[in-house]
Amino acid sequence: MTIDRSWLRIEEWLRESAPAAYAALPPAAGADVVRAAERACGVAFPGDVVASLRRHDGSGDGLLPGNYRLLSADEIAEEYVQWIRLDQRSVPEELRYWHSSWLPLVTDGCGDSLFVETARGEGFGRIGRHSHGDGGRFDNQLQYASLDALLSWAAQALADGSTTDLLDYVITVGEDGFPYWEDADAQGDEVPVVWDMKELKNRYGPP
Repeated sequence: MTIDRSWLRIEEWLRESAPAAYAALPPAAGADVVRAAERACGVAFPGDVVASLRRHDGSGDGLLPGNYRLLSADEIAEEYVQWIRLDQRSVPEELRYWHSSWLPLVTDGCGDSLFVETARGEGFGRIGRHSHGDGGRFDNQLQYASLDALLSWAAQALADGSTTDLLDYVITVGEDGFPYWEDADAQGDEVPVVWDMKELKNRYGPP
C-alpha cells in the first residue's frame, strides 16, 4: 500500500469516527519546508517520509497504536539536532544512545519514540524503536519495515478497532472527538487508562 493510500484510509476513518481529530490534521508540508528540514539534519529523508510529510506535516495525538503521533518536518529537524548534540565521542559506535543515521519520526510524548534508518544499505528505511533510558533497537515485525508499512498497519488497526500482533490495544474515541488507544487488559478489568498528559499532571502533579 502506498503512503497516499494509507493516509486516505486513515482520513476516512477519522472523518467518520473521530471528526475532531480529522479536522485537526495538519496540512501538507511544502517542498521547501521538507528541504529545509533535510538541510538542518544533513540527511536525505527516505521517499516514504517525504511523501507522508507532503500529505500531512505530522499528525495529531493517538493516531498510531501506542498513542504515538507523527512529527512535523520542523520537529524532526529540531529533535534530530538535539540528539546529535549529545556528546558520545567516548562511546563506541555500536553502543551509542543515538546514531547520526537515525531520523526521529514518531513520539508518544512520554520519552519513547520511533525513528527511521537513513544509512544507505540493507537497513535503509527501517523503523526502529527508541526507549527512554534504554536506547534504540530494531524489531522484526513487518510494520517496522518502513514508514509505508507502519502507516498501512495503522490504517488497518483503525479499521479493525484493535491490534494484537504487537501490543494488545483497542481504539477508543473520547468525548472530545479524538482517538486514543487503551490497553485491552485494562479495559477488560474496567481500569481506565489515561493518556492525556495534561490530565495526568493535574491529577498527580504538584498542586
